[in-house]
Amino acid sequence: MQFYSFDNNDPVFEIAGWKLSFQVITLENIYGLSPEHVTISEEGTRWRLRCVALTWGGGQHAAAGSVTVEAQVDRHQLRCTVSAAAPDKITSIKVLIRDLPPVHLLDMLDQPRDVPADGLLDRYPNPLRLPYWLVALPDHTLLGFRCEDAAYRAKRFCAYRERMGRLAGQYAVECIHEEDARLFDTHITTPEWIFARVTQPEAFRQDQLRFAENHAGLTPWEQRGDVPAWARDLRLVLTLHGMHWSGYIFNDYARMLDTIRFVAERIEGRHVLAYLPGWEGRYYWQYGDFRPEPLLGGEDGFARLCDEAHALGVHVMPMFGGNCANAWKPNFHTFGPSSYMKSATRNIFLGNQPDWNTSRAQDTGWQAWLNPGAPAWQTELTRQILTLADRFSFDSVFLDTVEVWTNDPDFNIREGYRQLVDRLRDGRPDMLVTGEDWYDGLLPIFPLFQQTSKWRQIPNWVGRYVRLMGHICDGEASRGSTGVFESGYAPYERLPDEPFYIPTLAFVDGTLERARDEIEAVIALVRE
Repeated sequence: MQFYSFDNNDPVFEIAGWKLSFQVITLENIYGLSPEHVTISEEGTRWRLRCVALTWGGGQHAAAGSVTVEAQVDRHQLRCTVSAAAPDKITSIKVLIRDLPPVHLLDMLDQPRDVPADGLLDRYPNPLRLPYWLVALPDHTLLGFRCEDAAYRAKRFCAYRERMGRLAGQYAVECIHEEDARLFDTHITTPEWIFARVTQPEAFRQDQLRFAENHAGLTPWEQRGDVPAWARDLRLVLTLHGMHWSGYIFNDYARMLDTIRFVAERIEGRHVLAYLPGWEGRYYWQYGDFRPEPLLGGEDGFARLCDEAHALGVHVMPMFGGNCANAWKPNFHTFGPSSYMKSATRNIFLGNQPDWNTSRAQDTGWQAWLNPGAPAWQTELTRQILTLADRFSFDSVFLDTVEVWTNDPDFNIREGYRQLVDRLRDGRPDMLVTGEDWYDGLLPIFPLFQQTSKWRQIPNWVGRYVRLMGHICDGEASRGSTGVFESGYAPYERLPDEPFYIPTLAFVDGTLERARDEIEAVIALVRE
């Protein structure tokens, strides 16, 4: 985090015990409120601030513009909406909660996190899963901050010790709302912020989820309409690793089928989902040009795998890159150049950059990150998936890296996934579409996620809405290999014994032969 080298001189307003400041951030500068142009009115539990002029440069300069803050006190919480106008297009509105003693953050599992000397910043929707923060004061008082935004727009939260000005030495918490970059304008109104003195963290979190259920499409698992009947019977996922980025083959289609047969002899096939990362050839390298890999058995081998799995009742789920493609493939020019992910100010988004070739340079210029809302990429990806689904009759699709998000100024990424999934399921009610990782805005779109607690905390409340299966970063049982996944190794662990996890077994070359006891033990637990 960076800070200004001077006091920004933001006026502080007190309401119901909260000391607040406000800032307006545009594409070209940051603006504060001019204290001489502020009027405040209070009527019962309602409070209104109106400022008809702005300042910039730490208050040294004046600017046209306005800010209106509407707030209501409701017992231990303050509901607050900010509207602003400025000379240039506004990207964000910041509310600062100031004059606080030292604070500790509580994470998604309500465990404390220290605020380091240079401050702590969390971003929503990635890595935060909810637009929600809790901090603890030295007297164990909890302060909660959340935003009720049905559009799932970007939020940022940070905490730090102030270094300059009359509040130097005290702590501040910032709650920032960023507008959808497609809608940047000289006028903005934030969704409603809720600031609360919290006695029960779970109740405060449930208020956020209740809002999402009532206003933003979040639906409990039992009521979801996008879960095929067969998917509700799933009890075991087999992660059958195919070809690594380097070309190393863990399982060809014949070996995958051998594993499926082995499992189907021990548990009814209808309870099993065969998940196929690296089925299309070199993992990630082949993204954007999906087809059965000749070195794994080609079209005939893949057809045999799908047909025989279905004959055993097993469901097949190939993996597809939902937002990533190889820019060096011959077909890229037909969909890629118009579909790049971008930041709000149009920097090309690079996403992850794994050290695929172990050069230790992590230079992946061929790996293009594409917006699923871009018409060309969405149409091409839909075409490829449905063509293959018709040819090979698989009834489930996995979309990789759907949790990756940026505030793209051309196409909204979350809306793009909603459109993509709707197109994949149009006329195919038995099609299950699964994603990697999640935040609250993805829960209404995907009913099943690949997820691991090794990467991100998993609170139990997620099980109210979706089911989780093991991630490919989880090591398999024979040697801890992560197969096609870039980390290479992770100690093998079973998934937590929670009802919202679907037990998952990963297979690379040798797993079936060398980890037979563990495989049999997990299958026995599933049968029980």
